[in-house]
Amino acid sequence: MTLAFFRRHRKWFMLLMFAALISMVFFGSWSYMGKLSEWFGLGEARVVVGTIDGRKVREGEIREFGFLMRMAGEASQAFGVFLERQATTPDQKRQLYGYTMGMTAWPLLGPTAKGERPDRQTVLTWLALHDEAVRYGFGTAAAEAEARLEALEELGLSGQVLDQFMSQRPGMQRALLVKAFCKDMTVRAYLNWLSEAFSGAVDPELRREFTRMDERIKVRMAVLKAEDALADVKDVPEEALQAQFEKYKKFLAGGGPEGYGYRIPDKVAVEYLVADPGAFEAEAAPKVADADIRAYYDARKDPEYLVQEPKPEAAPAEKKDAAKEEKKDEAAGGAKGEPGKEGPPAAEKPQTPAAEAKTEAAAEPKAALAAPAAPAKKFRPFEEVRDEIRKTLLRREASILAREKLNTNVAEIRPMKPAPQLGIWADGKQVRHVVVPGVHTAEDLAKLDGLGKAMHGEEALAAYAVSVVGLVSAEKAKIGLQEISDACIGPDGEAYAFRVTRIEPNHEPAGLKEVHDKVLADVKQANAFGLVRERGQRLIEAASAKGLEAAANEAKIKTVETDLFPRERIIPYGPRWLSFPASLPGVGASQAVVADCFRMVAEKRQRTLVTLAERQVVVVAELMERKAPREAAYSRIRLLLARKVGQELADNALRAVIDMGAIRRRMVVVAEEPSGEVRSPRTQADPDPESEE
Repeated sequence: MTLAFFRRHRKWFMLLMFAALISMVFFGSWSYMGKLSEWFGLGEARVVVGTIDGRKVREGEIREFGFLMRMAGEASQAFGVFLERQATTPDQKRQLYGYTMGMTAWPLLGPTAKGERPDRQTVLTWLALHDEAVRYGFGTAAAEAEARLEALEELGLSGQVLDQFMSQRPGMQRALLVKAFCKDMTVRAYLNWLSEAFSGAVDPELRREFTRMDERIKVRMAVLKAEDALADVKDVPEEALQAQFEKYKKFLAGGGPEGYGYRIPDKVAVEYLVADPGAFEAEAAPKVADADIRAYYDARKDPEYLVQEPKPEAAPAEKKDAAKEEKKDEAAGGAKGEPGKEGPPAAEKPQTPAAEAKTEAAAEPKAALAAPAAPAKKFRPFEEVRDEIRKTLLRREASILAREKLNTNVAEIRPMKPAPQLGIWADGKQVRHVVVPGVHTAEDLAKLDGLGKAMHGEEALAAYAVSVVGLVSAEKAKIGLQEISDACIGPDGEAYAFRVTRIEPNHEPAGLKEVHDKVLADVKQANAFGLVRERGQRLIEAASAKGLEAAANEAKIKTVETDLFPRERIIPYGPRWLSFPASLPGVGASQAVVADCFRMVAEKRQRTLVTLAERQVVVVAELMERKAPREAAYSRIRLLLARKVGQELADNALRAVIDMGAIRRRMVVVAEEPSGEVRSPRTQADPDPESEE
């Protein structure tokens, strides 16, 4: 009966078996392809890796955003470098900066990345800053990014250069570059607004800045140097040298406690090709036209060829007037009270930035009427400097040819396995082959003529040469053993391409004998510094009873009186001011000594002792005179101070706003470590424009 039932319904049973078989095949394929897609990053892109203000952020979004930000920054840098030679006038240079580095946030965000590629949490924080910018209305439309590219093309960016840039980056297309610019320009516009929003300066900040600038003191100083006490150091016993060696033999120089270290540093053997521009001048001569020489002169005649007229010496009456003006300033400062206190005087009210601008605008015509007409500038005649300019341009074009020649050789050598003999590419005239005998540290290489002064970008060739696989980790290595380097440029335009042929990793010395002279010099220097500190302490104790001059004379120590000096010297530099500590006799520009001398004024002390351990110097200073800030001087430079202080306030506020920790706190950025999914070989956030979101 059962068999008859199956025979009667065999058609349905066949359909059921066929459906089960299809289901098994489909399920197996889905499981395999699902794991495979996760392995290649397709499934991984959907994994939630964090939240921004409650919004879920997936791995694909992180990869794409990091990739776009990096590409926008690299494009801005590359286009700026390419167009730099074509921007000859100041207006063109301003436009070039505005459309390249002036529109990218990469200089501010790039340094926050760890290593070559940023990690996931860093990119997540960048994305949070971008979301914040969009929320406040700073989103950049694609039309603005296209307009930026068009402006760059008008400045000379050819389609060939643009295509070359995109071809060197897999997956990069013009539409993707526009999208990258939109993200990057959004963040930069927001940062620019933040900088402007916090640039308003208030009077207390101006007063404090002016006090730092104009308050001056005079001190008497005794400078005790360890090197001057070396002759007083007695013979060092061998036991002390051995103890010093054993304590610091595991550390590289400067890496151990107190800066000592006797480990033998990394050493490399190198050979190199060098292309000398002098051998390319005949080939470069046709490229230097008379029109180029004239254009160079017109663009640079002020100030490069400006004739400096000798300044007429001031008449005695003018000198007297200047002295009277100085006395008036000081009298005005004393009559109006201590200007160092916070708050404006009764006769002066704080001004808003707008009011300050109006005041400055109103003052400009008056100053123009009062000031005498400036004498006409005189320049060296074009005919006089023609040959000088021709040599300059010829050297520049020859340097370009030398670099191109060497880069061509490097491109041929690099793919060849095993490493070929470099001498094959040297003709002895335009390109020479040099083998540096022995193994050398970076310090030794830096002392070599020519090669030692060459630079690889902003890095010295010597430091670049010792960053070899085998001496450092593979991730940090910049060049491999037997691998030809990129072109490094010397101070005179010569181009070098080197190869490390042998390495000797850093190691402990075999014994004290190998570094005996270094250990002995360090121990003597330390003992001499100890003697100097003891003498400085005895000197300041004696000075408290009889004064520094008398105490120093008794101890046969020289003293010197300084001029009146401020806390810092300030020089206007474009829209900003550069500041650096005042230079004092015997110690130079030392922030520690200057700050301690002014601390005597604040704490109403008479003497101070400063120990400069890095310089091995002890300074004993005695306060002699103080001059308070001048009120009349404050009135004259108040508007300039407002710009300087306002910029500093804006910079401080901007640093606080873009601080990685601050962004995470205010945007509630939470990074989550994905768990349970199949990981691809990429362990860091490797931005991928083709990943799914």
